[in-house]
Amino acid sequence: MKSEFQALVLDSLRYALVWESSATLHGALRLGPADHALVVTGAGCNVLNALLTPAARVTAIDLNPAQNALLRLKQHVVALHPYPVFRGLLGLDGPGAVAAAWPPVRATLPAPEQEYWGAFFAANPAGIFPAGRLESYVTAFLPTLAPARQAALRQLLAFDAVGAQAAFFRAELEPTDFREQFIQYFDDANLSKGRDARLFAHATESGGAAFYERLRRHLGAQLARDNFFFRFFFFGPEGLPQAVLPPCYQAANYLRLRARLPALRIRTGEATDFLLSLAGQDVTKASLSNIFEYVSAAEFARVCRALGQRPGPLRLVFWNLLQAQAGAPAPGVPLQAAESARLSAAEGCFYFRDVRVLAWEAAAVPTGATGG
Repeated sequence: MKSEFQALVLDSLRYALVWESSATLHGALRLGPADHALVVTGAGCNVLNALLTPAARVTAIDLNPAQNALLRLKQHVVALHPYPVFRGLLGLDGPGAVAAAWPPVRATLPAPEQEYWGAFFAANPAGIFPAGRLESYVTAFLPTLAPARQAALRQLLAFDAVGAQAAFFRAELEPTDFREQFIQYFDDANLSKGRDARLFAHATESGGAAFYERLRRHLGAQLARDNFFFRFFFFGPEGLPQAVLPPCYQAANYLRLRARLPALRIRTGEATDFLLSLAGQDVTKASLSNIFEYVSAAEFARVCRALGQRPGPLRLVFWNLLQAQAGAPAPGVPLQAAESARLSAAEGCFYFRDVRVLAWEAAAVPTGATGG
């Protein structure tokens, strides 16, 4: 697939967290024991979440070796260390817990990985979650606000009714300079601090204004208190209740996750190329993050036509950010419109435009083929 992402130098951790909700992934794909799932690695969160399903196999794939290295570190820690060590390295309990968790992990790593991750944690004492290029940019927004605005944002976590939460936002934040500061911080120029500017070559919306409107709508639909992505976006990883963490980071699922690690394979490469390769022919379900954000509409249509020629069924989910790929059913693009709309409305991360589910139920029949 011809993607703007392939023009980047992929030698650093761009994402330390997967922002696409695992609930959306599960709702879209409904992974079962007959499935081979392909999941874009990113920070590995949804790869690990897919392992908590009955899927027979889970293949993680990413163009960026640094993202796969992070998943391998998580795989190593889950396999060999207790949950508090895993949680500590993530940064959920602050820099002190990171410092305590790293030495036992270092002792079990091969020498080259000791050096690599030793340098990483020396440079990122707050742990994994705040360390990605995107995450360090996002979490730096709160300190730019006046104390009164910060307090008002925190007050949003106190509501147990969406209506009261939305009314508070309209009364206490919208009339202030919060809107202007949010839009300016996340506008196209500043957004390149979190994502390379070249990745916005095909964007059809402006970042700051679009994200603000999505935040406003989101606060009228979902409780901020129970939303992992809202809490992390504004307040970072510390102090998050167990119940709001992605399933793969919850203590209750840790031993099951460890038991499921043999089902995982990790590959470096491009996801749609793998799906079209011989090695990827038995993949039945795929979670492709927002990889179509970085391609033209024509390239997206071409890839969909090619996927329709695979010999077996394929169901996939992807997220739009500032583009509108698969905005409507089209020849060769088997959009599941009602399901996509339902999942879009329930998506946990406020800043995505929408979610799209595509499903090819059977292989295309070549012209002139006859049944027998």
